[in-house]
Amino acid sequence: MDAPTAFLAALAITTVGGAVTGFTVRAGVTMVRAQSTPGREAWHRTHRQRREAYAEFGTIAARIATIVGLWPALPTAARPEQRDQARRYLRNLERQLGVVMLGGGQDVQTAAQQLVDQCTQLVHGLDVDAAPGPAEGATSALTLPFLQACQEYLDAESARHFGTAARRAPRLSSR
Repeated sequence: MDAPTAFLAALAITTVGGAVTGFTVRAGVTMVRAQSTPGREAWHRTHRQRREAYAEFGTIAARIATIVGLWPALPTAARPEQRDQARRYLRNLERQLGVVMLGGGQDVQTAAQQLVDQCTQLVHGLDVDAAPGPAEGATSALTLPFLQACQEYLDAESARHFGTAARRAPRLSSR
């Protein structure tokens, strides 16, 4: 498979993965019981907006990670355009940081800032003249600490304001 085809295939797979991640974050908290009171409705709306902001922030960072991960496999002619695209994503990520900082706990804020710092280093490290090689998967887990912090915060918020138990990972039986 030639490099442009491999890049397009990997980009398509990563885009689908980003969509799945966004859906998972958006649908991560189930509401066990809902009462129709103005206060609860306002908290539901705020909770939904936070989920959407976190999902968008994570998706932008995942797009940067995709470009960086595929960088060695990119044809030299395509690299300047992809570097510019990564820089646009980084600017968008930096703008979204304010939204995430306003709507999250300390762990979410710390993870978001670390994610922006990591993405900044990665984007500034893109070298158009680097030697071609196979695509790297080292950046595929870049957003995981941020998404985990978001999920924990949203679960705690759900338990506190909506009366639902925090969703727990299924445990494997040792029998």
